[in-house]
Amino acid sequence: MAGALQKMDLRAPKAEGRAQTQFETWFTKAHKAAIVLASLSAEAAAEIVDEMSDDELRNFAKAFSELKTVSPQLLEAVAEEFLAAASDPEQSDLAGGSAEARRVLTLMAKEERAERILADMGGGGDSAVWSRVEKVEDEELAEYVQAQRMPIAAAILSKLSYEKTAAVLNLTEGDYSQKVLLEVARKKPSSPDAMEAIANVLEEELLKSAPAGGDEEEGDEEAPAASAKGNAGAKVGEIINYLPGVKRDALLEHFKEIDPEVGAEVRRAVLTFEELYTRMPASGATALLRDLDRDVLLKAIKYGETNAQETVEFLFGNISKRMVEQYKEELAEMDTPSEEEGEGAQREVTTVVRQLVNDGEFKLIPLKEPGEEEGA
Repeated sequence: MAGALQKMDLRAPKAEGRAQTQFETWFTKAHKAAIVLASLSAEAAAEIVDEMSDDELRNFAKAFSELKTVSPQLLEAVAEEFLAAASDPEQSDLAGGSAEARRVLTLMAKEERAERILADMGGGGDSAVWSRVEKVEDEELAEYVQAQRMPIAAAILSKLSYEKTAAVLNLTEGDYSQKVLLEVARKKPSSPDAMEAIANVLEEELLKSAPAGGDEEEGDEEAPAASAKGNAGAKVGEIINYLPGVKRDALLEHFKEIDPEVGAEVRRAVLTFEELYTRMPASGATALLRDLDRDVLLKAIKYGETNAQETVEFLFGNISKRMVEQYKEELAEMDTPSEEEGEGAQREVTTVVRQLVNDGEFKLIPLKEPGEEEGA
């Protein structure tokens, strides 16, 4: 029966007595099929819903929420081959709207599935899907993304936060991260229709067992990459900021060789702890040390003694001698952090730097292009 609903020709019937029945001009087959399905008993509708995909059920919920009321005459005209009861003159109007769509859907589908579909509707199309993809385990998402065609993988990653994308790519093998990030940097953003189609597939293939979006445990502290300012190359640069230094440097070198223009765009968006001494004004160092967690700073500096001595000297050169002595005493008692811990702390430092720049505390000094070192 689900197949019949999807394929039925729901043009106005020609039977006598119904010739004057007029459909709204904006009615689509989805609206009419939604009327038929909603008119059935919950038990009968549930059997049909079990055969429908989430995509089809989402279309039903969306179509039904757009309806106002459906008169008995219109209901009978639309669903005469399904509902003999619709000919009852006492049949009351069938209500539509968002609230009624929720009530009807929860009657027909299992609670978890209904909430998942309704979460997508409440999120404005596919937005709730991406918030849930963000919460998928990194390993599972890395495996899924690598199984997709490159344009699809790039589209998926472009909708995630920079940090999530970096975490996923850090688990991929070989030169995959190079290829997919180059695809992200070179391609234009996918159309809304294409992204909605991808979101629907993710719902079916990846998220069936994932919790519905909308909880407040983690909030929306990290803006998705797709909403960030700048071009695609800058987006890739922001992602690279979260990768380990070895992978970051290898990617930058790869982009520079493969596509110098893209490589330059990406490089301009990268900010490393090692280069802070060339990118920050003295006032920036003061603001950074004021706002940064002391433990994070000490760990970043301690690791910086091995990979960013010039930045360490720059930071110490812009605070009081008394504070420098305090820091040095604490640093002398610290063990050198592991590479993972040290780079993690340094990334936190550069994150605070970028936030201070966004807040207007200071401006970064632009990177010098090749050949600009001498005067210009």
